[in-house]
Amino acid sequence: MVKSSKKSIGLLGGSFDPVHKGHLAISKIALKKIKLDRIYWLITKKNPFKKKVYFSLKKRIELAKKTSENFNKIRVLYLDKIVKSSRSIN
Repeated sequence: MVKSSKKSIGLLGGSFDPVHKGHLAISKIALKKIKLDRIYWLITKKNPFKKKVYFSLKKRIELAKKTSENFNKIRVLYLDKIVKSSRSIN
């Protein structure tokens, strides 16, 4: 039997302001139930529904990496500068 080299990934986008146990819980559920190989937390610069930020972008990225450091299938990314948008869907 030939094993497929395709990987299944999940994307969880948001401001993560602040990152919390819920982000980790839904990521762990998705990894298990959907059988994902990896999930990416896509941190956006600003939440369009909040008037002000709780933590700076740098601090949110740092906290997200620390929160997910024991889960090798979770990666933290900041792509707003690359896609030129703070909307995760882009």
